[in-house]
Amino acid sequence: MNLLRSLADIFSYDVVRQSKDVFIERHLHNLFKHHRIDCVIDVGANRGQYAGSLRNMGYKGEIHSFEPTTRAYQELQSRSLNDARWHIYQLAIGRHGDNMEINIAAYDDLSSFLKASQYSTDTFQHKSRITGTEMVEIKRLDEVFSDGMDNHRIHLKMDTQGYDLEIFAGVGDLIKQVVTLQSEISIRPLYDGMPDYITALQVFRDAGFSISGLFPVTRDKRDLTVIEFDCVMVKMQ
Repeated sequence: MNLLRSLADIFSYDVVRQSKDVFIERHLHNLFKHHRIDCVIDVGANRGQYAGSLRNMGYKGEIHSFEPTTRAYQELQSRSLNDARWHIYQLAIGRHGDNMEINIAAYDDLSSFLKASQYSTDTFQHKSRITGTEMVEIKRLDEVFSDGMDNHRIHLKMDTQGYDLEIFAGVGDLIKQVVTLQSEISIRPLYDGMPDYITALQVFRDAGFSISGLFPVTRDKRDLTVIEFDCVMVKMQ
């Protein structure tokens, strides 16, 4: 709570304590309903866990999931097979169109374009061990949706292991349709060269988004401090 209050002081927000049974899925359910979200762009889909959780909570709209690594994409493909409104792409999203090597971690949802920090290696040990690399294609999000999505109200979810601000930099004019967003933000840097959490929050704030919820994802077992949290935000009108 002290961390959240510190963040609130920096960005001039108020912090209100809620009951412990308010989880992110419930929050997203209420958020989607309130803001009439009918399209989710899921960047860093891995095997489709996030999209699957949205379906489980009752969301029936369009989902566009992006996963560049082959093994995870194959499982994503299998999982989405019978869902006509779930569209998948073997692509990375970034600031510029390119081809680039991604580091494949033993625990593959830790795979990243960036090198794991010493803190990440010490904390996650074998899970963050690099088992290989893969050349993947990168496109800007506004390039993928160059035909426009003018009739949609978009929730943009980013979970790309230190690369979220690169994704956000490639949104372009599509930002007009992004009503809510979600980014996994690290308090402790898990990758060398990744932006710190203050920088990330400021970028989203400068783009007109305000915090709707902060949900811890992982904690350091040694002292129970938050390592990462899911930051859910809403575009201010």
